[in-house]
Amino acid sequence: MKFLIIDSDAVERSLTLETLRSQFADAYIVEVSSREAFDETITGAGFDLAITEYRLGWTDGLTLFKEIQARYANLPVIMLTDSGNEDIAVAAIKRGMTDYVVKRNRHCLADAIKQCLLDATQKEQGKNDNKFQFHERRDPFISRFTRDFAYFIRISPDGTPVFEWVTEPLKQLISTATPDSGSKQQARDWVLPIHPDDMSIIKDRFKKLLSGREDTSEYRGIINNREVRYFSDHSLPVRDLINGKVIQIYGVMQDITARRKVEEKLYLMQHAIDSSSNGIVITGLADADYAIIYANKAFSRMTGYSLPELVGHNCRIMQNNDNDQEDIHELRAALQTKRDAHVILRNYRKDGSLFWNEIYISPIQDQQGRITHYVGVLNDVTHRVEMEDALGKSEARIRSVFNNVSDGIIIIDEHGIIEKLNPSAEKLFGYAAEELIDHNINKLMPEPDRSRHDSYLKNYLSSGKAKILDTRREVNGLRKDGSIFPMELGVSRFYVDQHHFFIGTVHDITERKKAEAALRDLSGHLAAAREDERTRIAREIHDELGSLLTAQKMDLSWLKKQIPANLALCHEKIAVMNLHLNDGIGSVRKIIADLRPSILDHLGLLAAIDWKLDEFRRQNGIQCALTVQENDVVMDEGRDIAVFRIMQEALTNIAQHSGASHVTLDVETDANNLMMKITDNGCGMTKAQMHKSGKYGILGMHERARHFGGEVVIVSDPGKGTSLVLHMHLKSSESDGRHD
Repeated sequence: MKFLIIDSDAVERSLTLETLRSQFADAYIVEVSSREAFDETITGAGFDLAITEYRLGWTDGLTLFKEIQARYANLPVIMLTDSGNEDIAVAAIKRGMTDYVVKRNRHCLADAIKQCLLDATQKEQGKNDNKFQFHERRDPFISRFTRDFAYFIRISPDGTPVFEWVTEPLKQLISTATPDSGSKQQARDWVLPIHPDDMSIIKDRFKKLLSGREDTSEYRGIINNREVRYFSDHSLPVRDLINGKVIQIYGVMQDITARRKVEEKLYLMQHAIDSSSNGIVITGLADADYAIIYANKAFSRMTGYSLPELVGHNCRIMQNNDNDQEDIHELRAALQTKRDAHVILRNYRKDGSLFWNEIYISPIQDQQGRITHYVGVLNDVTHRVEMEDALGKSEARIRSVFNNVSDGIIIIDEHGIIEKLNPSAEKLFGYAAEELIDHNINKLMPEPDRSRHDSYLKNYLSSGKAKILDTRREVNGLRKDGSIFPMELGVSRFYVDQHHFFIGTVHDITERKKAEAALRDLSGHLAAAREDERTRIAREIHDELGSLLTAQKMDLSWLKKQIPANLALCHEKIAVMNLHLNDGIGSVRKIIADLRPSILDHLGLLAAIDWKLDEFRRQNGIQCALTVQENDVVMDEGRDIAVFRIMQEALTNIAQHSGASHVTLDVETDANNLMMKITDNGCGMTKAQMHKSGKYGILGMHERARHFGGEVVIVSDPGKGTSLVLHMHLKSSESDGRHD
């Protein structure tokens, strides 16, 4: 006797083996614990009995029994299990299992086996007797009504098979098979022309049949020399009751071509599922606690569990008691209402590490529309969830900065329409956000900027040129109440879906402007006070020291006349004293001119510029060219000295730093404007040198000009000289004292 034991649990198999050895010492027993071992073992056939557990690592006992039946319809099978229940026991008996034994009653197994073998022997003998008795009258009936390809073979004394009878469908199939001359013998011996690669199957199965063993084989037949069909051939040998030799073979062939194509398609689908990078799992229904019956390789890689470790378990095996998740409730609701669901869950791998799963579940329905299983598709979205979490935190930080920064922030699109603004911008302009969003940004601009803005924006979008991007400039803003205020504006751009967007940051500089104006007033007051003090000192020096020196010169002249001519030494001393006295008078005049050039007060600005430029030429040896108008320039009090001092500072810088050999000075005026331009061909300077801290000459020129509403512009490049341009009103106006 040959027994087959199928059980994934090694301990349980050993207990069953011990029980069988005690009752069937001569039996040959084969153990199977995996799918691969079963597939390899079952092909050998020759078993008298199979014993299987219900819960197996790769399938269940009922499914496995169906596979055994397909191969060996008459092989007795007993279910020996502790994993089943009453429903499973009933299902097993209904499907044709010989017996159902609970493992705790394993001592009853031997009796069940003996009864099973006795029943099988009696059934086989009855079959053989009946086949001989009823052959003649049953064959015509089968031939007329069955659609299977049935046949009856007689084995001649020399072992040659002789086809005695075939059903009508098989006759018709044979008639369509037209083998070539080399296949005629094959067609007579084996019903149909056989595919060359399957000839070994035919030979092996015939040897098995002649040895008295039942056989079911699948092979390919060739129809019309070109069409290949698949057949399942189940044959039953009949022995002679006297000598025990096989004398007849009954067989039934089925055309399984369609089934094989389906199987091939299923194989491709299975291969595709196994090759998928997404985890795929199939479960049973609620009555089986949605137990896993299949999971692909990606699912195993994702979770760290092997398929045997997953089969029979609910997917909650991956939740590690982390059940308080909102999406778990959604998943359960979908299962209860039998609908699709999409959730994201925190799951845990076999090693305990956390990962995030994006899960899609869907019910599987049979042809009658009944739900039989659920399929789940899983993606590991840990990286995405972590990125979304980081992005959310980043967005929260940016939103916090956006909402709490003291400067106003306004975002507009490429048409100038406001998309978003922060609370500081609302407070600054006096509008609520909803009053500005979807409105043009020019709503916040006074004229003339309001009229010009749209054209500026269109010009930028068409040419790509803009003066205000990535810089900060001072402009005026318009509040909801109509008041205009100065602000510092910075504009930058960004792109979303190939569309332009602009971010404007606005800082109210009203207080700064007031402070600057106060400082300019103070600076102007100090400059005026300084000039007044210089004028007073110059006048006092002129009046006091100048008078004293003049008196001394007159006294010295009188003394010279009183000294006799023969006193040559005295006359020489008087001459030296005269020279010293003249030098003193010259120094006093120079000091007075430096303190307050009297020529400015007596002859005007242009004469003072001409005098200073001539003095500069004589003192420094630098060629100078002056271009002025014929008429003198008439300016308000204080402006002329400011222009003169700016020119004086510029010439001082040229003499000390430029190394120039030529200087040009141009003065132009119109109705109420003066333009003075001083250009040299010296070494030039960089912007860093121009704005170097601790140097107040250039800063002083700017402040003098600003005090009177003027502006100094300096353009210089290393090696290309320097150009200074002063613009100032001749007379005071409303805009003076404020930088536009």
